[in-house]
Amino acid sequence: MPNPVLLPDAMPLRDALRGLRHAVRRGGETFLDAMPVGSLPRPAAELAEAVLREVGEIAKGVNGVASGLARLALGSSDKPSGSLHDLTRRQNAEDGFAQCIYAALRAVLRKLNAPSAFISETAARSAYLALSPQQRLGSEASIAAALSLALVDAKVLRGATAEDAARVAGHSLEDIAVFAVMLWLQSNRSGAEDEPALDAATDLAVALASEAGTAFRTRDAPRLETLYAEFAPHV
Repeated sequence: MPNPVLLPDAMPLRDALRGLRHAVRRGGETFLDAMPVGSLPRPAAELAEAVLREVGEIAKGVNGVASGLARLALGSSDKPSGSLHDLTRRQNAEDGFAQCIYAALRAVLRKLNAPSAFISETAARSAYLALSPQQRLGSEASIAAALSLALVDAKVLRGATAEDAARVAGHSLEDIAVFAVMLWLQSNRSGAEDEPALDAATDLAVALASEAGTAFRTRDAPRLETLYAEFAPHV
């Protein structure tokens, strides 16, 4: 009997390609922005500008390749959809949860004016797998609280800067983005309402940023559970 073919795990590959894209974008921007061309004497400035233009074209080319590869490897929709109840009851729930978290965090970060932060789909899967069997049998709000802290522990969001956090304090950007997504996952909505509900959850998370941020920083799972139970029905 022939040996079964073992297919490689695509999720770390997607993360690696997205990480390459993120590094090129951030590295190119940092390099080009940091060069003090305007303060150089004219001949040196002209030479520096020519070199920087060349570097910029190279960066664009590498970024285009990385973005194209990431799209080819993506293998899932960019549109956030699903509910916590459904995601946690599927076969291979960790993969569906990770894909949903990635898409939802992307949408939330755009709304929070932090679209360039890096989201790790693999970290989201690890966060789901970190939950104990007992934690997975709790109420929806308690599962959401445990998953929220696990996502932060796994560093699902990386590479955010102070400039990214225009709507919330920089140190709580990850907490509030995760809080918004978990509020949304618990909301009672139809598929057609996925995106408007995610917008509403983000606005609500921003309004609750101080209280939710404190619960994250102190790792107060019962407080997070209470916040989810009280406010998820309002999304």
